[in-house]
Amino acid sequence: MSQNIIKHVRTDKQISGSALDGSTKSLFLELRDERTQSVSISKLDLESMRLDKKETKLEWWSKLVGAKENCLFCVAYLDQKDPTNHVFFTIELSSNQKKKLDQLPELEVMGAVPEIYEHGSEYYKTVAEFLALDLPLSCEYMEWNDKIIISYYLRSGNGFARYLLLIKGGEKQWKIVQDEQMKGFSPGSFFVFEDKLIFIKDGNEVCVYTD
Repeated sequence: MSQNIIKHVRTDKQISGSALDGSTKSLFLELRDERTQSVSISKLDLESMRLDKKETKLEWWSKLVGAKENCLFCVAYLDQKDPTNHVFFTIELSSNQKKKLDQLPELEVMGAVPEIYEHGSEYYKTVAEFLALDLPLSCEYMEWNDKIIISYYLRSGNGFARYLLLIKGGEKQWKIVQDEQMKGFSPGSFFVFEDKLIFIKDGNEVCVYTD
């Protein structure tokens, strides 16, 4: 990965989820440690790429689902066999106070996400022909200003490797292996916020490419 076009920061735990706070231009990361069954939150400033660990802790069966003005929105699953049995709550980061919610508020969608081209669809076939590759799984595609971003998979051993390709002005700028040994297609490989392409590599590295 070219260091002069993509900024990146690694975390010490696996990133299991994230939430973009457009008001503070920050990305909140949900970090999980399988060994200790613990979940923590870190805040990444997308301008400075500074990563700050928060005192906030989540229960193992809780999940981060949104963020706004330094307030986190989460869901807690009360019965692991019944995902419909859950409650919503917020965490105010300035006070670290939790508050139960009857339902989640309508959170503004921040950033743009790619289109998913299902395996076998006409758009999928067009991408496969363009890449001149036999794509075994669905792919993701986005046109961003004068750029095209494609996330696609190739077989690798007993699993799949996920690639991210950026084309600018009709010419390939870079291609990276985003993840290896994946079991199948996983949506949400990247998103664009303002002038930034943001993606997570190898499960523990946040990468930001600025237009």
